[in-house]
Amino acid sequence: MRVAAFGEVMLRLSPPEYLLLEQTNQLRMDFTGSGVNILANLAHFGQEVSLLTTLPDNRLGQAAAAHLRKLKINDDYLQFYHQHLGSYFAEMGYGARATQVTYQNRLSSSFGQSGPAVYPFSEMIGNFDLFHICGISLSLTDQTRAAAQSFAEKIAASGKPICFDFNFRPSLNTEPDKLQLMRQQYQTILPQCKIVFGSSRDLTDLLGIEQKGTKEELIQDFMREYQIELFAGTKKISKDGKQYVQGVLYTLNKQVSSPLFELQVLDRIGAGDAYAAGILQGYLEGWELEQTVNFATMNNVLAHTMHGDVPLTTEKDVWLALDHPEINLIR
Repeated sequence: MRVAAFGEVMLRLSPPEYLLLEQTNQLRMDFTGSGVNILANLAHFGQEVSLLTTLPDNRLGQAAAAHLRKLKINDDYLQFYHQHLGSYFAEMGYGARATQVTYQNRLSSSFGQSGPAVYPFSEMIGNFDLFHICGISLSLTDQTRAAAQSFAEKIAASGKPICFDFNFRPSLNTEPDKLQLMRQQYQTILPQCKIVFGSSRDLTDLLGIEQKGTKEELIQDFMREYQIELFAGTKKISKDGKQYVQGVLYTLNKQVSSPLFELQVLDRIGAGDAYAAGILQGYLEGWELEQTVNFATMNNVLAHTMHGDVPLTTEKDVWLALDHPEINLIR
């Protein structure tokens, strides 16, 4: 199957060995972003993937494109304009110290400055089976909001499915009245989407939906209102000094949950994208709901054990961890 994503490519800069920025003069450089993470994982699962984005028209943009190709992401729809790539520093947490992310200027990035006129939306829609639109594009600039909404309208008119993640970032929405703008943006794009990744808090705090019963009833009421086919998310649980994750997947009339899986955390950034990629793999392959949510949750667990945002698991890796958790050495 062929999958396309619309979203930002970012430069991640990480100090080595759990050091703080004040403790090092070395940084590891990675190219990442929700679309990059999901597509790279799907490519490792055997899907054909392409990213629709804008990169700087300079050496940094060319380096980012080369990295995407290394991840098995096709570069057919990369655009090159302007001069800046959004970036962030990731200081990895350890023990009680949380991981800290510090963003550079994202609003002036090549992606942030590019509106609908830059992208060949109509040309590419006929070439793909499923489309992912990253919710962060709604939080950035008027140009990225317009591009995401235009793309969604054209895909929906074609009858092809769209998956969408809320991916709300408070740090990108600090201005007065920004929450109301974001609510309007979500309310516009959601009726065109079939698969949504989020949480009950997204529904109450961002969309302003009143919770009248259980969280399950809240989610399924939301799905009926916006005609969503699948809604997926995870629950994090702390118990006896350990961390666990559980995946949850909803249809309009059914809810399925994975078992609780213990987390061993090396790097938690990008683990949510690994869960999304697992859900999409099950959707594309026509798996049963229980099989899909178990696979996606274990993929999330494995992503926590890898440095960097991009989950590089294969189907074989995930099924091995699910079916033979006792194996800790492969020769």
